[in-house]
Order: sequence, then structure tokens, then C-alpha cells
Amino acid sequence: MEIQNRKQMAEYLNDRMTKSYTELLEAKKLEVDTSLVKTYLVEAHVTDSVKEEDSPQHKIRKLLQEVIEACHFTSVIEGRVWETEEEGFFLIRFQTKSEKELNLFVDCSDIRFWLIHSMDSSNMLDEILSKMISNTQRLDRAWIPVQLLEEITKYGSFRGLGLSYDRREIPDIDLESEDTKVAFMKMQLWGTNAKKVLDILRAQDAFPNETTLSKVKIKFWLDRQHSDKFTLDDIKYNGKITARGTSFESHITLTTNLYRKYSAEIENIEDNYSLKHSTTDKGYKIEGLPINLQFLTRIGNIEEFIEHVFNCSHPFKLWGVPVKLSEYYYRVKAVDLHVGNLVDFEINRDFIRVYLPYGACGNTIARLYTNFQHYYDAKMEISVGDDERIFRY
Repeated sequence: MEIQNRKQMAEYLNDRMTKSYTELLEAKKLEVDTSLVKTYLVEAHVTDSVKEEDSPQHKIRKLLQEVIEACHFTSVIEGRVWETEEEGFFLIRFQTKSEKELNLFVDCSDIRFWLIHSMDSSNMLDEILSKMISNTQRLDRAWIPVQLLEEITKYGSFRGLGLSYDRREIPDIDLESEDTKVAFMKMQLWGTNAKKVLDILRAQDAFPNETTLSKVKIKFWLDRQHSDKFTLDDIKYNGKITARGTSFESHITLTTNLYRKYSAEIENIEDNYSLKHSTTDKGYKIEGLPINLQFLTRIGNIEEFIEHVFNCSHPFKLWGVPVKLSEYYYRVKAVDLHVGNLVDFEINRDFIRVYLPYGACGNTIARLYTNFQHYYDAKMEISVGDDERIFRY
């Protein structure tokens, strides 16, 4: 079957998803990776470096093909982008070294916030998506903070969690010191008591600053009256969602609800807080507000901290040269490697203040905040103005 539109894709994925789940349930076997639907949330900027008169369809296809051709995959020989009969919907077909075809369905109905679906191997898909994103400034992941992960669990039944905290990514303190309670924490728990365990670990006498939610498992029914039609989704902080169950429609509904909340936050940052200036008959006018990232864990060695955050590497994707203003106060003019914008930072041991210029991508803030939660301080806060918080539910 050659899939030509979103409806056909949904029917195909629903059929495979349901069949796999039913067969595995009857045989009492664990699912294999290739029986699961994977959906990746990808943010795109397609208008750069293409002709203004080109149609959105042509811009997206050109971007996808250019990105694929720039990548050097370990498991893939070549990839080709195919247009379908439906605008904003593409098929990417990869030929692997094992002579197996690998298919990605790219839904660009929102020209900026894409959904990429597949049922192929996670190892191969993760490599392909990582290479595609790292080889261009025009794509990035959706970075989902802890607060949004918890918020989406309210849509269904909270069935599990993953925790991931790794202070070794920014080693600005002696990790072998007796004062360092936790340098690394990783845990997965599936069961209806997941929320209770999370609350215990977050207690003040436990590990509140190191208990960082990285994944949630949610059972979601589109219609509770039809309890046999459901999805059981693992939603990760890096925008990867893995689904099992009997209803692709339930999966895409839950995914869309999450993405809608995420995209609204990104657009809110860009529309209301990015800095823009203009001239009026009364003089010069500046609009926007700095965004404050407040640490509850004080920065140890601030020079070491800045070196690891602004060195071009994953996951922060920032490059900048610090200017020392006082003993514990620095200014950094950095390049965001996602879209190439200049972003100004002020840093001391307790907070980072970000000045996002007009036209820059709000994804920069989500990426910073989310990864600081995972690599530095699970309880850090983000706010603007008079303590108005972003990603606050």
C-alpha cells in the first residue's frame, strides 16, 4: 500500500499497532521495538535560505532533502523525500545497509511544529533524527520541561515514569565530595504508584534537586465509554513519544494536546518577551523583558560552568565568549546554533538572565530550561517581569 495522505497513514499505523498489541497480549509476550509507533516532535524553520516565491510545499521538501543529503548515517545508504497527494504531508524512505526499507511519515500541517511518525527500529530512527537535527540550524527537537510532562499526565491515567539527572555534564564542583548528595540518578518505574514514588523522592529530606522527570507513561482513552480503544504512551522530555495499544487516534490526540501546549509557550515567549526596539515621535522605544533562570543550587565554579554551557556541544547548542564584570558576574554574547541568532546572557552564581532578541527562536529558552533541569537543578525556576512564570500550570 502506497500511503498518500494522513488518513491512510492513520489507518495503516492503527492497523499495525492494534494487531501487534492484540497478538502480543494473547501470546503473553513482550512487544518488540518494531511493533511500536514512534512519534517525534520536531521544530522547523523552513523560510530561511529558500526563495520567497517558493510554495510552502516546495520549501519543506527542499529542506528535508538538503538535510538528508548533508548527513552521514552509519546504517543508511541513501534517503529520498517523496511528496504525497496531500499538502504538508511527506514520506521519507531510507535504504539501509541491511537492504531493509525504513519509512518516516512527516506531517507538516503546521509548517513550524512537525510530527514525524514511524514503526521502524528505535535505534535506527534515533540515529537518523539526531543526525538530521544536528546537521542543520533549521531543525531542533521540542524540549519539554518537567512541568509540562506532569501537566500532560492529567489527560489520562499516570502509569509510569523515568528519572534522569546527570550533574557530570556540568562538573563545576567536586563530584567526589561528601557534600555532593547525588551526581547521577537514573530510574524507570511502571505502575499506578508512580506519582507516590515521585513525591517521596522530591521530599525535602530526600533528593528534591536531583529528581528530574524525564519520561512519563500515560494511558489515554479518546472516549472512556469505549475502554478497549486506548493508547499507552511513553513521552520523553526530548520530544520522542512511543505508543502501544489499540487506537492510533487516541495517540495522535494526546500528542496533539501536548504539542499545542508546547507551541503556545514558545510563541508566548517570542511574542511577549523577546526584545524589540522602534522609534516614535517621543524617541526610542524598547519592548520585551529579560527571562530569568533562577537556580536553587548555587553555581560552584562559575568559569567551569560557563565553559561547559557555551562550548557549542549538545545539549545546549550555544557558543559564546564570557566577559568578566566582577568576581561572580559575567556577560556572554552567544550564538544559538539552532537558528544562528545572537543571544545575550548575564550570569552570576544564582541566576542566568537571558535577553532574547526579536526574531530569535523561543525554543532556545525551552532547550536551556529543560536541560538545566536534567543536568544541574531539578527545582530551578523560570520567570519574567514580576515573577510571571513560563511553563507554569
